[in-house]
Amino acid sequence: MDEETAGTGLATSRYTFRIPLADGYAVFNTSTGSVLRMQGEDADELTALLSGPRTVLPPAALGAKLAAQLRRTGFLVEPGSDELVAVRERYWKARGNAPVALLVTTTMDCNLGCYYCYESRSGEALDVNDVEGLVAIARDRLLRRGKRSLHIDWYGGEPLMNLAFMEQASAALQEFCASEGVAYHASVVSNGTRWPGDLAEFVLRHRIRQVQISFDGLRAHHDRRRRYRPGYRGPEDTSSFDQALRLVDGLLQHTRVDIRYNADHANAGDLPGFIGLASRRGWFDAPHRCVLTVAKLSAYSDRSAFMRPHELTPDEFEELQELAERLLPKEAQDDQDIVRGFPHPKTSVCGALAPDSAVIGADGLEYRCGLQVGEAHRAVGRLPVRRNLPLLNAGPSPSPGEGEGAWWDTFDPTTLPTCSRCSFLPVCWGGCPKRHLDGSRTDIDNEGRYWRVNLPHQVASGFGERAPEGFAFSAADQFRD
Repeated sequence: MDEETAGTGLATSRYTFRIPLADGYAVFNTSTGSVLRMQGEDADELTALLSGPRTVLPPAALGAKLAAQLRRTGFLVEPGSDELVAVRERYWKARGNAPVALLVTTTMDCNLGCYYCYESRSGEALDVNDVEGLVAIARDRLLRRGKRSLHIDWYGGEPLMNLAFMEQASAALQEFCASEGVAYHASVVSNGTRWPGDLAEFVLRHRIRQVQISFDGLRAHHDRRRRYRPGYRGPEDTSSFDQALRLVDGLLQHTRVDIRYNADHANAGDLPGFIGLASRRGWFDAPHRCVLTVAKLSAYSDRSAFMRPHELTPDEFEELQELAERLLPKEAQDDQDIVRGFPHPKTSVCGALAPDSAVIGADGLEYRCGLQVGEAHRAVGRLPVRRNLPLLNAGPSPSPGEGEGAWWDTFDPTTLPTCSRCSFLPVCWGGCPKRHLDGSRTDIDNEGRYWRVNLPHQVASGFGERAPEGFAFSAADQFRD
């Protein structure tokens, strides 16, 4: 320790948690991502001290070597330091560094009628006259901060039901990026029933590096929930489940596929059988990676409040996630927040918080969040050119939602009364920001509950172990002033 530290001691970090292991304890710091295993006769006392209320240790409380290690890894900090400041700086840096991503809703139309769909399924669609405006938005977002890559996420409705627009817009965006020396790549969110037969050429032509396909259980549940809407069923449309299966088979030869398993009370029991089916079809051994994520069907907005009775409880959903973790090979699990087997502090933000990103609705309006598409009063701008309007954000908002754009621009979980006190904040950043915009207190509280239950298991798993049955952090662990 240096001379100043030797005279004042060091303080314990508010972001340290301890997890019992088969031999000793793990301590994990959510702010630095540091993890240590401590064993021996002093391990219980030391880990309890490090993970407890903020305490200033006398200079001679620890040996110099141990104190230096704990200081270097963030378990001990200067007594007068404000750790929240470092989290806030990292959060705003992540917002500023976020890449340019445009979520483009080609159409609100869809050939399937899912019972839980929160979208309007209207006939709104972008057309070829909107291509110039879309390129103008991309140019503006790229040039304002000199960013050098563009990601397009084709979205709907079912985005491939407006293939003419997608083909022309994709070509124009790629041509612009090539002229500016900007990297380009794309992804697609689809129900898997309207793809052309030339998959290899299609993926290559549109520079698609990832596709998300959703399933609602095995065939019986999936087809019952994802029925063809009247007038949309063609002679080749026998089973939306079988069509999606065949598409995934083909796509995995050319690009990554993310499977979203939409779960509620009725189809949760299909998960083991579905994973077995995916394994037998070779999805987890394909040339490109297949990742399967269990998603809880939820009320994402006021329009889907009817979903509340169908939602899995937090306990039920966590049990289903644990089941998926046991059944899936490691390479098929979503590991975006896991580094070297351990959780990691967040370094990226939701696209809705990225200042240079945008969501373009099929109605020609700009939104910040994909879950708001079609809610015109939530719009923050609009497409130029076809509607003879100025560039996005250059004129008045097209809706009474004036000021909502400012909310997104200034949202900062480190300043919120609850989040600022939460020791999970560095790995969570408040969860879904739309939940805060909507004031969904239950959903916000469930985010904290998720980390109390799951963080111990994630850390223990990094050591190749399981946390003790029923072990979870308490509210006192979560909130340490």
